[in-house]
Amino acid sequence: EKKRASSGRKEVLVLGDSRIAEGFSTAVADEVGSASGLKFVSLAEPASTIVIWHYILREVDPTAQRYSAIVVPYGIGYEPDTAGDLRISMAAPLLRYGDCFRFASAFQPWSDRFRAFTACILRGSAYQSDILNLLQHPIGRLGSIQLEAARLRSRAAYEGRDSDIAGTSYDPKTHKVSFPPNLTEAQKQLISQSLNPRPESEREHFVKLQRGWIQLIFDRYSNSSTAIVLTPVPRSPFGELAGSSVTGDPAFPNALTKRAAFSLPEQTFNFLEKPEYYFDGYHLNAKGRRRFTERLVAELVGRLQSGDAQSRLTSVHNYLPTSGGQERYH
Repeated sequence: EKKRASSGRKEVLVLGDSRIAEGFSTAVADEVGSASGLKFVSLAEPASTIVIWHYILREVDPTAQRYSAIVVPYGIGYEPDTAGDLRISMAAPLLRYGDCFRFASAFQPWSDRFRAFTACILRGSAYQSDILNLLQHPIGRLGSIQLEAARLRSRAAYEGRDSDIAGTSYDPKTHKVSFPPNLTEAQKQLISQSLNPRPESEREHFVKLQRGWIQLIFDRYSNSSTAIVLTPVPRSPFGELAGSSVTGDPAFPNALTKRAAFSLPEQTFNFLEKPEYYFDGYHLNAKGRRRFTERLVAELVGRLQSGDAQSRLTSVHNYLPTSGGQERYH
């Protein structure tokens, strides 16, 4: 992305984890947004979090002026805290010595904090497993590097998965899940997992991260014309039954209201929270991918073109993640 030449259009960068990687299509977004002069770029990566997105932005947009808008998902992530090693490896190429304490504090287990701190001080430590794999499989790794360009083209052309989990039902009273006969064991496992509420400690930690690191992104773009857009993502095939609701918090730092930005309401994508739009318990299929993208871009076009700055600021103040379950309005 750093080396990509500007398209000459108003570029919108979309960040996110695997739910955005599967759920957002730059091709569809460009179709919908081209008439408004928008060009979409996605840097969504599976298992990534707001912490990694902060460092990605610093790397690809050092002047904080490259994009017309940056889309940042909010809400409870689905990847568990056990993905710490992967996230440390993902962030390692982006880290600087001055990041050590802040980056390490983003992890909950002390073992992960130690590894994160070490990854900043001793840059090579985060690549130990990668180097070992290279030494064990040099020919395979060389072939993988040669195929990188083809993978990037394939990613751009990706339209999503055609399968769905239609026919799956969930009884919130008995907590019983019924599956259609065509689902794989992996699909069943992820669906069941999506219906189990996250431990409260994980939820609180995730919300704390979002509060702090969204603020860092806002601070970084405080003197920029770039609009920061906070968006929810569809929660699961069964929506609020999954216990993953995130709601607004009027106590979120007032610094957010000092610049032009807006947040899409939590309910924006509730219409997609149905089994026919998913291929497992968390990720949208091809049909859901198209509808999510179309709706997101339509919302962005309307709001980015709107001159009602006060409406945007009020929306940001009203819709930001907390670990609670009650929605609040001003």
